[in-house]
Parts: sequence; C-alpha cells; structure tokens
Amino acid sequence: MTILCPYDAGRLRKQALSDALATHPFVVDADGQRPSTAYSPEEITARYNEPLHAPSDAAASTFTAQTLPTVRDFAVSQARSLGLSGVSLADLALAVAELTTNSVVHGAGSGTLRIWAENGRTVCEVHGGGQLTDPLAGRRPPNPTQPGGRGLLLVHQLVDLVRIHTGPDGTTIRCYLAG
Repeated sequence: MTILCPYDAGRLRKQALSDALATHPFVVDADGQRPSTAYSPEEITARYNEPLHAPSDAAASTFTAQTLPTVRDFAVSQARSLGLSGVSLADLALAVAELTTNSVVHGAGSGTLRIWAENGRTVCEVHGGGQLTDPLAGRRPPNPTQPGGRGLLLVHQLVDLVRIHTGPDGTTIRCYLAG
C-alpha cells in the first residue's frame, strides 16, 4: 500500500515542512518522485521526545503490583471529582488499568499515577521505570501471532490523545479525555 500525504509547501511554516521531509522516505513534487534526503525518523523522534511535566498540584499516587486495584480506584475517584462521567469515566478506568499494569510488568515493578484537569479535559499520567523503545508503540497493531502487546493500542482507542516521553529515568504516558 502506498499513501500520499499532500502538503502545501508554499503555505507551511519552515519547521512543519522540515518535519514532513524528515518523516517521509519519498517526496513527490513538480520534478517527480525522489528519495527524501532529509528522511530521518530517529532524529524526529529524538527531537520531539520532550519531558512531560505534571502540575505541582496534580493528585498523585504511587503503586506496585499489590496496589493496582487501589490506584485504579484512586484514578476513577479523582476523575469523577474533576467532572468525568459515563463512558469517558469507564474509558479512563480501563486505560489506567492497562497503563499501570504495563508499568509494573515492563518497568521497575512500580510507578506513579498523576491526575488533574487541564483546559476542560481530564489528564491522567503514568510514570514507570521501563524504557519504551518503539516510538510507534500503540499506534500500530502487533503481529497477530504475538502474545500480548495490545494494551497501549487499546489506550490509544479509548482516550482523545496519548503523549509519551521516554528518558533515562523511565517512561511517562499521558492520556487526555474530554467529558
């Protein structure tokens, strides 16, 4: 399959056009198709892998394998107090279950959950000691024969936006839900 991504090069800001050239292996313009000399997905991933900072007044709870049910209840209670309800609240509960479990299983066996309101959305963040090495994790389905590997994909389906930062101290995954 081939996908053509149209860009208005005359109207785009220079940085947006530069990013597009770095994320596409081929370019089609008036001269035809050619390899992109600027193609560098690793460079783009590194450039935008910026630390995520939670507000100092965010409600927080640390967790381990033994306290996963407690931290999930904490997240639901906090989200409810922030105004989340109905399907959005159920989606948050499932997303938190996946992220906290992943943090325990693939990280250092523990993590921290933070939750707050921002611009009319509920924001939930899970930080753990593991390193996420695939920048597209959760954005593409795993091989059908692979056991597991669908939790982050599910999170992407449940929430409005997912942001990820991986650094030397672990991985932070932040979810935004309107509702």
